[in-house]
Amino acid sequence: MTRYNKWIEIDLDALKNNLQQVRACLEDRVRLIAVIKNNAYGHGALESAHILYQNGVDFFAVSYLEEALELKQSGFKGRIMLLAPLWNEGEYTEAIKNNITLTIASLKDWEKACHLSARLHMLTAVHLKIETGLGRFGFSREEVLKLLKEPYDREYIYIEGIYTHMAQAHNENYTQKQFSLFEHICIELEEAGLRIPVKHCANSTVFIKYPHLHLDAVRIGTLLTGQYPAGKLPHFLELQDPYKYKCRIISLKNLKKGSKLGYNSTYKIKSDARIAVIPVGYCDGLALEVGNPPSGFADMLKLLGKIVFRYLNIPRFNFNVKIRGQYFPVQGKVFMQMALVEIPKKVFVQVGDEVELPIKKTLTAKNELRLYTSENEAGKKSHGAGVTYLTEGE
Repeated sequence: MTRYNKWIEIDLDALKNNLQQVRACLEDRVRLIAVIKNNAYGHGALESAHILYQNGVDFFAVSYLEEALELKQSGFKGRIMLLAPLWNEGEYTEAIKNNITLTIASLKDWEKACHLSARLHMLTAVHLKIETGLGRFGFSREEVLKLLKEPYDREYIYIEGIYTHMAQAHNENYTQKQFSLFEHICIELEEAGLRIPVKHCANSTVFIKYPHLHLDAVRIGTLLTGQYPAGKLPHFLELQDPYKYKCRIISLKNLKKGSKLGYNSTYKIKSDARIAVIPVGYCDGLALEVGNPPSGFADMLKLLGKIVFRYLNIPRFNFNVKIRGQYFPVQGKVFMQMALVEIPKKVFVQVGDEVELPIKKTLTAKNELRLYTSENEAGKKSHGAGVTYLTEGE
């Protein structure tokens, strides 16, 4: 019997379908870099990487060194690239020894990579990151041209790629401005004698909206997980969502009309009901919203509207969970590790019933991860971050 009362299910057939949908839009010469940062957006980095690798993907990207090392230590054979720069000699040494492709975003990064690769006598593949308008990190035009003049020993450095990241992919003018700067820098570097084989600037949104910006490679993350980027985009991909967050009812209680629920008694039930307790709370991401500020006045009104409609208990705007094929609202304040679900008294449910929840898939999963295909129906069990491998029968 399983030791877990909450888990994540990943449909491997859906993941394979999404990969096929993306590939169908790429020319043969364009390389796919599968982005599996943050535990593959909650889908399990180890599991997703192995499935994608088995289906022909050979180049992967994560943000941080610890993510790459976890893959390497699992025996993963695919190429792994870091999207964030490293910050000390220890990290550089560990990355170089493990044959991890580095992002070089400054002259200091360049100096460390050259020096430590030469000290270790190990060839290091790097991609130069160019800052064109996102404001995060990367070489300016002036800085990257200085790179060619620096006297560092490049014998053990292979400049495989150069890339940038678009800040406003839905803004065609701004995107074209960024790309023009990037393209101009690439031309200047080539004229100075530095030929870089892999140029890339397309994330999932750019991949969809600007096919002419696919260049030599594209960086695809959310599309592989079945999620279209936000905003108005042509929906020509038939994506499938591989992700389901589930738990079980751990307690049921009958309450009379007028009973109050949760901290501060914020909700009063309007008729006799059964209250199901589920072992999922805000620490798991239930009822949490992204904390970024509104992108404009209209976005602010939209966010305020959601808050008002939830306060008025408008069903469409409640947090609803699925039990036995029906949807029921989460009521009262969500606890740290639990929540309360209101179920009409005449509806039959019982302790142990499976519950499907609207948890944001971008959270790093700390629960059991169950992989399944249409053949085995969630029979194969594996692990998410921080839990133990399980095999059938344990």
